[in-house]
Parts: sequence; C-alpha cells; structure tokens
Amino acid sequence: MKEMIIVLSMADISALGSIRTWPGLRVAIAGDDIWVRGIPPDTTQTQLHKLPAKRTFLADMQERLFLPGKHTPHDTLKKMSWEAIASFIKVELPVSAMPATPNNRYTVRLSPVTHTAEPFAILTTLQHWKTYADTAPLIRLQRLSFAVCETGEVLVIGTPLPPIPGNVFTLQDHILLPAGYDFDPPAIVQFISSVTKTESDTLLLFHMDAQWEKIPGTSFVRASRSAIRLTNTF
Repeated sequence: MKEMIIVLSMADISALGSIRTWPGLRVAIAGDDIWVRGIPPDTTQTQLHKLPAKRTFLADMQERLFLPGKHTPHDTLKKMSWEAIASFIKVELPVSAMPATPNNRYTVRLSPVTHTAEPFAILTTLQHWKTYADTAPLIRLQRLSFAVCETGEVLVIGTPLPPIPGNVFTLQDHILLPAGYDFDPPAIVQFISSVTKTESDTLLLFHMDAQWEKIPGTSFVRASRSAIRLTNTF
C-alpha cells in the first residue's frame, strides 16, 4: 500500500495550517524543505491541492519514492526525524496592542449599545468546546470553525453559535466586538480597518479593555469531532 508524500519550501510553512488536524500526518525538515507524509494516495481533499507543493511522491512499504504515474522508483526516502503535524504546526492567536492614541487623534473606547447584531463568535475554553462537540449534532458543527491559542482558549466562529460558557462577540467589517458593545464613536471602525490593513480573511478581536488580537484566516480549521478531539494545548 502506498502513501502520498509532498515537499514544500520552508517559506511556505504557514500553508500547513489548513491540514494540521488531519489524522496520521507526519512532518520532517530536510534542509530548506518540509516533507509531509501519511497522506492517502486517493485523497480528494481540496486543502491538499491548494498547498504550494514543490514535489509530490508516492512511497511504498519499502519507502521507495515514485513520481505520480510512474512505475519505476525515482529515489528512496532518506532518514529524517518525523513528528506529528499537530505538534509541528502550532495554531495560536498572536496578540497585538492597539496604540492608545493612533495618529494622536483617537483613543479607542467601547461603549454599551441597546441594539446589537447576531452573535458570530465565542471565546471559550478548550474543555467546554470538547464537551460540546462530543454530543453536538454534526449539522451544527459543520457550520463552525475554530482557532486555539496556547493558553487553552478557543475562538469559535459561525452561526448559530454553540450554547457553551464564554465571551460572545459580534462581527463588523472583519472586527469582532463584545456583544452589546460598539466603538465610541461608531465611525472609528473605518479608521481602525484602514490603520490595521486587515486582510480579507483576517479578524481583529477586541476585548472589553480595547486591547485586540489579529487572527489570520489560516489559524481557523473547520469544526469536526475528529479535529476537536485531536486538538490539545501547547
């Protein structure tokens, strides 16, 4: 039985975030390359085909490497130090700090509002998230994605949100605000978006004290029971 092995440049290491929850994947570094093995040869997962792979091989039980469609070995897999992809690629929420007076004109403040949008995200603990996932209907999980930080907190996004303890946030122009709060004045949201140059798949999460975290889209994985069970703190 063969397995697929892909080789990526070290410069593309962040691309592995999209497959870090796949069970059985192992990763090794050789020079400036990253080798990933344990991929089923017949996989049709779109995440795999989007990876910027430099080379793709099929390996047999003797660890001989074959180019796709070829029946003659191209090379033999060299000895490398392999580790699980989940421990090799650590998903985290990088913390930033919003300047207190950007351009010496604004101080970021949050104030309560009477009307709020539908909740879009919840910041909870990994234990609460795992407990919910064990019995949650699959149709509910399929509408959610999540990212995990080293402290054990989990940010879950999507609708409807799971009924678990945590801090709830609404979404406004790629910015997550505590539910029931808005910027004071509200128009400052446009200024913040321009200053931080938020990418289309990146979220800015604001806390009650106006501190914020920039969360790239690559930090999120689609919610599934297997993905959640395999997630651990670091």
